[in-house]
Amino acid sequence: MAFTINDLQDLTRLLATHPEWLSEVRRLVLTKELLALPGIVRSLAEAQRRTEQRLNELAEAQRRTEETVRRLVNQMAEVRGELLENRFRTKAHAYFGRWLRRVRVVPFVEIEGQPANSLSDAEVAELSFTDILVRGRPRIAPEADEVWLAVEVSSVVDAGDIYQVKRRATLLQSAGFRARP
Repeated sequence: MAFTINDLQDLTRLLATHPEWLSEVRRLVLTKELLALPGIVRSLAEAQRRTEQRLNELAEAQRRTEETVRRLVNQMAEVRGELLENRFRTKAHAYFGRWLRRVRVVPFVEIEGQPANSLSDAEVAELSFTDILVRGRPRIAPEADEVWLAVEVSSVVDAGDIYQVKRRATLLQSAGFRARP
């Protein structure tokens, strides 16, 4: 049964004219369920507080999970890069054989102590970060001097990779090698 505003206004006027009825109305209206409402509201407020606390905990767990995924993605990128570099080292002839004959991957230590090496310690240190050093004779001019390649291996080539490989080839040239990026 629904009450309207007019019904409530009528009840208020009646109670104003008959104040003795107020205790009977209270007895009829204030049922156990109605009297239990403040406790129910307190329980709901506590449940809301616990829910908010749990949501905060879940948000923190989500942040930690995202950070872990970011670290794993970075680690996988490093592993992928290492595998790609290893593939280029072991299959250098397949990758560079169309331009060079007698392709050979050169360990950095072989050029480090060359007498013609006029590089500063900082330049030698930078050159040591070259992913792969390759040497061979040009296919188009077999009588030409050996050519050295400074190779930067990357699954995604960006401007930084290009800058590095050019810089490192220039360092090789400064050390007296016929080098190309």
